[in-house]
Amino acid sequence: MQTDSVNSLVAERQRQTWTAIHHAAAGATLEQGPDEVTVAQIAGAAGISTRTFFNYFDSKEDAILGVRTPRITEEAIAMLRDSSDEPALLRVSKLVTEVAASTIGPGVDLVQRRSIAAAHPRLRVRLTQVFTDSRKLVNARMVEDAEPRWMGVEGLPTDPLEARALVLLAGAVVTLAWTGDPEFFNDDRDPALAAAIDTFRKVTSTAL
Repeated sequence: MQTDSVNSLVAERQRQTWTAIHHAAAGATLEQGPDEVTVAQIAGAAGISTRTFFNYFDSKEDAILGVRTPRITEEAIAMLRDSSDEPALLRVSKLVTEVAASTIGPGVDLVQRRSIAAAHPRLRVRLTQVFTDSRKLVNARMVEDAEPRWMGVEGLPTDPLEARALVLLAGAVVTLAWTGDPEFFNDDRDPALAAAIDTFRKVTSTAL
């Protein structure tokens, strides 16, 4: 029990430090622009050393945007497994959404982040890359490297080409839903995903 308490305190301290770094980076960027902001400045504002900064972020751009490395959790896989009554595209879109959401750290203001990224092309490119990496991770872990494919979750295509195509399409669905609403990852995501899928359905029905 004491070990659990210590681990909990360490995790909370790490969360607070991560958030402090992000807030310092975003705040400085709003005042000065990303090109003028330095890692040393961010670290000083957050009350940490430059060395500690790189324990939390790979770059000042990631600190400004408040992004973390995407990951696939056991909960996300369980969600995929428990949704067998839903269409395959919706199921995989939800998985991609969960992986993309895992890149958002604590205390990130998504509306503010969208505004900062829109004003600075380099940050916009980085933010787009983060979500691309999320989709690529799903493809790598669930299709390319998985044995069996989809880690044994039923109801999804096992043909490699069809499975990759499904992940690509799911990534496009999530991107469309997120593009329309910067708070997509904080809101009830199902309506936005359903609307995006319906849009693709309408387009493909006339375009193919």
